[in-house]
Amino acid sequence: MKKRYILLAGTGLALVIIVAGLLYSAHFAGAVSQPHTAPGVATATGTPIPSTGLQAFQIVPAQTTASYSVYENLVFQNKPNNDAIGSTHSVQGSFRVRTGASPLVAAMNVTVDLRTLQTDAERRDNYVRQHTLETDSYPYATFISVSTQGLPASYTDGQTVHFQLTGNLTMHGKTNKEVFDVQGKVVGKTITGSATSTIYMTDFGIQPPNLANIAIAQNKVLITLTFTAKEA
Repeated sequence: MKKRYILLAGTGLALVIIVAGLLYSAHFAGAVSQPHTAPGVATATGTPIPSTGLQAFQIVPAQTTASYSVYENLVFQNKPNNDAIGSTHSVQGSFRVRTGASPLVAAMNVTVDLRTLQTDAERRDNYVRQHTLETDSYPYATFISVSTQGLPASYTDGQTVHFQLTGNLTMHGKTNKEVFDVQGKVVGKTITGSATSTIYMTDFGIQPPNLANIAIAQNKVLITLTFTAKEA
């Protein structure tokens, strides 16, 4: 009788834990997927980009990484506060730079092959490719710059600068204005730096992954480009 009581009590406790986990997961799913208003397309304003006096630079894929980081709750893996991080070196792009007086960064055009993104879990990667990003139909993400803000009045070789780069990000068949926080420096004929921005999946018609409320991803995503570019 005592063993039966212990068994029933244990089963009841397990059910309580499972129900509590499911309720928490449902609450988490509702909280992290709150709607966000897409910003729409950015338009060029201000002084046109000069056609002369700028150096052209080409991104070096082997020394460049595009990545995403999204907060997720993996209930039954006991990972309620996990950051899923995916990355790839499949990055192509170019931009133009003027140093010296009135420095300028212009005509940035970057393409990332989303089919090559990898995290620490192949099952997650397959799900993201097939059901989230739908890379069979939308294999690439592209960013085209429109304007910069916060560049210094002058620039000398080797100086690290911090500024904002505004442009249009196209992904999953949708285009939206995004602002990247950029840090970088020019040393001779090489530029190194990083650019980060926070985007929302639903702005691009992407539904945040939610596998039966037991594997749930947040709508908000941090994207990062750590790059090396050489003078073309």
